[in-house]
Amino acid sequence: MRRSSLSLILAFYGAIAVLGGCGGGGSSQAIPPTPAPAGPTGLKLTQAGGPVVLPTAGGYAGTLQLPSNNAPSGTTISLAAATAAPVGAPTPQALHRTHDMRSPQATLVPTVLFVLTIQVSQNVTFTSTPSLSIQLPAAISTVNEAFYIALFSGESAQSPLLTSLGPATISGSTITFAGSATPLTLDAGVTYLLELYEVATGPTATPSPLPSSSPSASPSASPTVAPTATPTVAPTATPTVAPTATPTASPTAAPAPTAGTLYALSQTSSFTFAAFAPGANGNVAPTASFNASIQSPTGIAVDATGRAYVVAYTQSGTAIYSYAYGASGNASPSTTLTTDIHAWALGVDPVTDDLVATDANNNIVEYFAPAANGSASPVKTISGSNTGLNLPYQVAFDGSDNIYVVNGNGYGSVVEYAAGASGNATPIATISGNLTGLDGPEALAVDSTGRIYVGNSANNTITVYPPGSNGNVVPSAVLQGGTYDFLIDQALIAVDGSNDLYVFGRSSEVEVFAPVTGSPQAPIRTITGSATGLSYAAGVAIVP
Repeated sequence: MRRSSLSLILAFYGAIAVLGGCGGGGSSQAIPPTPAPAGPTGLKLTQAGGPVVLPTAGGYAGTLQLPSNNAPSGTTISLAAATAAPVGAPTPQALHRTHDMRSPQATLVPTVLFVLTIQVSQNVTFTSTPSLSIQLPAAISTVNEAFYIALFSGESAQSPLLTSLGPATISGSTITFAGSATPLTLDAGVTYLLELYEVATGPTATPSPLPSSSPSASPSASPTVAPTATPTVAPTATPTVAPTATPTASPTAAPAPTAGTLYALSQTSSFTFAAFAPGANGNVAPTASFNASIQSPTGIAVDATGRAYVVAYTQSGTAIYSYAYGASGNASPSTTLTTDIHAWALGVDPVTDDLVATDANNNIVEYFAPAANGSASPVKTISGSNTGLNLPYQVAFDGSDNIYVVNGNGYGSVVEYAAGASGNATPIATISGNLTGLDGPEALAVDSTGRIYVGNSANNTITVYPPGSNGNVVPSAVLQGGTYDFLIDQALIAVDGSNDLYVFGRSSEVEVFAPVTGSPQAPIRTITGSATGLSYAAGVAIVP
């Protein structure tokens, strides 16, 4: 049997599926709530749907709004509650990424709070995803916390993620999850687990500095600085500052970096970008670096101008930030693209410069204009039943601008689309099968010849496929993480214009391999040491 544990990754990361709209066919005003017993006793399910009071456990209580459905007459729904998942069940903790567990940001670890077991006596399809309202116990704080729902189709660790909701809207100690227009089917004979979990969204330092700095700075700054600044600075600023500001500011706005410049995103107390010149080797300092005070990034990309993009989950949804080359210090993003998709990884189309994001929760690839900012809409999408998308993670392009997408569901696959593909496009090639060596693939890179590199998180390998590969093909080479200390996760591999392969490694280092044509093959360069500033690997990209 194929494993599907990788298909559940989005459940722990917190910010998958911000599902808009309220699902439901019945109205809470029109239909009174149906009390649910504490144990798994069947409740009559009507086609009109309506609210059902959840069984309580550990001080958790709430209401489940069931949408209209096609339930046959006599169908019952059975609910039971607990504060922990059954032994061996899928949970966000079991799916937590290795590199995040090593990170000092323990706030990223999800915690299961409440579990609802659901069974139906006959197959039923709801017209939309149900919504929920849950009352938290007094001991559960909502400060710097985001809450999510994961619905698993089964009780085993390999059970697939059926759907997800969140982050919840918080009002006091009540959290509310909106439904969506997506239909939901429950089958008789299957035990479904609906898990409520929380993810810390930031450090607890925010509340303490603000009270101490605001009162002291404001009173002293107003009386002493304001009166002296106006008469003395204003007269001298115009003649002296204006002439010198223009010539000095322009050179510091660094020119575009050389093609082949390496960008490494490290995870420390914040997220640090470090740019290294082509050919960098050993304990070398970056040519440029800056910090990004963001939480939980899941993908990075860089364009030909050196502009870096990072996608991250926030309490309110998904944001894609951009930073111009030359940014320094605790840099503010140049643009912030907020989108209703649930982006996971990023790429840049080498021909159009469009920013390309994968929505792993909804199996979509979306293109955004290069300067997209705010709540911009995509210029085109790839989605539909013909696409073969199944938990898509990283994207990559070859020399002909064909787009490749790695699917992380089960043992996984790689699908390739012709340049310019959009809509319900059919792949022109698909790599999948038991001979491929794919095992929980997440990372992807394609060089200019069409050679395909796939990073497999489950067996910690990089499998390599010749140009034009299609079907159940045997890899032409395999790089084993145990030998070269890899960490295969997210977008942690990339290729440059010379088709050298870069791997951001487990030991806070970047290993560089010549074009991989056989196994095993040792790195030709390694960027490592205290001067590099590299830390826990979070992403890698190459300036095209």
